[in-house]
Amino acid sequence: MNELKPWQSRLQWPLLLCVFLFGVTGMTMKGGANIFLFLMTLFSLPLLKDARGDRWTWALFIVLSASLLVTVLQLAAGMSFVGHKALDAPTRFFLAALCLFALKRLPARRLATACWGVWLGALGVMVWGYVSTHVAVYAYGLDVTRGWNQFSNPIPFGVFSVMLGFLSLSLPIVGWTDLSRKLQWLLCIGGLLAGLLAGYYSGSRAPFLIVPPLLIVMMLGVTRWRIGRIFVMLAVILAATASSVMITPNKLHSRIDEGLNDLRVYKQNQNTSMGLRLEMWRVARDIIADHPLTGVGKQGYYDEVNARIKQGKAPVIINAAPHPHGELLNFGVEMGLPGLILGLLIFAVPAALFFPLLRADDALLRFAATGGSIVVVGQFVAGLMDTYFWIVSQTAFYGTFVVVFAAIILARRQELAGR
Repeated sequence: MNELKPWQSRLQWPLLLCVFLFGVTGMTMKGGANIFLFLMTLFSLPLLKDARGDRWTWALFIVLSASLLVTVLQLAAGMSFVGHKALDAPTRFFLAALCLFALKRLPARRLATACWGVWLGALGVMVWGYVSTHVAVYAYGLDVTRGWNQFSNPIPFGVFSVMLGFLSLSLPIVGWTDLSRKLQWLLCIGGLLAGLLAGYYSGSRAPFLIVPPLLIVMMLGVTRWRIGRIFVMLAVILAATASSVMITPNKLHSRIDEGLNDLRVYKQNQNTSMGLRLEMWRVARDIIADHPLTGVGKQGYYDEVNARIKQGKAPVIINAAPHPHGELLNFGVEMGLPGLILGLLIFAVPAALFFPLLRADDALLRFAATGGSIVVVGQFVAGLMDTYFWIVSQTAFYGTFVVVFAAIILARRQELAGR
């Protein structure tokens, strides 16, 4: 067992508080994700001296830190589009990875209990969604029909809100009586509904694109149902939900109709939400083909596209986009084919840790595997339609929650091995 010394054990409480408050503020308070990730790193540093890493700790540390290393090398090489600001987002991955060495030394149950912060976070985004669509002053200059939180536009706001909702549903139940356990289940369901409602307020399609795979993750982690029954239940839930959405006038129905119409008129009009995405994806593919080994540098998409517009190689309608609206494509644009591989590994390595434990016998292992899988699957699916890891709060969200759930698994394995 990697035991804490007496003076180190006192640091576990501020660390646990940081994990709790990260869940509360990450999507509800501007700067919250950064503040509590920085504090988490600060309190982790004294615990690193005697920390030991296993293969999973090092694998996650390497894959989360690699994008920062590549960006430093691009900056040192003087790549034309790379500035010091490009270090911001990948630094959050590195800081989160560093915290893993400390967090895995904490008691697994206490760390799991600290995850209840996401429940308050889910309630917070629901409030933001309502206020920003019903009180004009809180729209902050954006379309009042689209809910958000002032620092993350409606698409990631909706996506992360839905993930907070599903994380709330997966929280460990620690009640001592049947009544308290039932009350906690009701709280968990309330957290899910709050996250889904915030996603609805966002007016975005992406939050509901991730719902089907997250339902599968939840049913795998929470139930003992066989795969066939899970897919039957998923089909029933989706059919009932789709019917209720499509036969009544509502915001999500309108957005789905808009997306389908965008695809129908694409050849005649590319200046639509989906049309612009298709054009950005095409240009991103061309950039990767022209720069397969190095890409054009971290956050170099905007400058490269505008240079191509002047050369007549890209349509002017995408001149304002800061990224290609696809996570893996953005890795490829910024770092070439090695970046594509790195982008896949950022999802694949945590998935290799989480997925096999979705049906573990131990409740804490199963909880952490479910929570980690929600984050990985939700982020990967959402990343097929947009880019998230260019914003520090969004990078911090993914990196920190991957590390927290991985730390619970690694700590619990040590505890079980020490019995």
